[in-house]
Amino acid sequence: MVNSRPGLIIVLEGIDQSGKQTQSRILFEQIEKQGLPAAYISFPDYTTVIGKEIEAFLAGKRSYNLQARHMLLSLNRWEHKDNLDRWLNEGRVIVVNRYSGSNYAYGVAQGLSLDWLMNLEKGLPEPGLTVLLDVPIAASLERKIAERDVHEQDQDLLRRVREEYLKLAAKWGWRIINGARGADQVQRDVWQAVEEQLQLRSSHGKRV
Repeated sequence: MVNSRPGLIIVLEGIDQSGKQTQSRILFEQIEKQGLPAAYISFPDYTTVIGKEIEAFLAGKRSYNLQARHMLLSLNRWEHKDNLDRWLNEGRVIVVNRYSGSNYAYGVAQGLSLDWLMNLEKGLPEPGLTVLLDVPIAASLERKIAERDVHEQDQDLLRRVREEYLKLAAKWGWRIINGARGADQVQRDVWQAVEEQLQLRSSHGKRV
């Protein structure tokens, strides 16, 4: 018999300052309020050994070539594979602030091959739903003016990343939500998309 509560990964993606952190935390709390077992994780996770290296290069304190940077970003997720597998086996709904999709969008925008980037992530648990919070570059800049990291400071890079995110969303059927509106409006649309996925999950869990 199939687990009546199969695990599920829900990912929120988007360029810097698109509202991912705010919306993913709200979503996690909403899922818990529904009485569902949940978990939350955000990438990059700067608390790990690899995460500290990522934090250093984003702050301009370390120098790695482009391939090495994206290998580190992928490795940061691999550090958590055991946790992700365990949570899925426990039937948890896992809310993830950025996942493999961010490596694809930022990597391709800087000239890396999508196939090469996908190979770095091959074997990690797959999302059941990816939501792209799409915002114009101007909105990102307005939300954070000072203390932007090396990616956030490069407006041309952000434009290319946004374009790649939209291409990936079209390619893989991600849900695109206008993230430039008020947080409450965005929250309602995110929850609607998640509710639909949870209903599919529930139906799937009833199969023998």
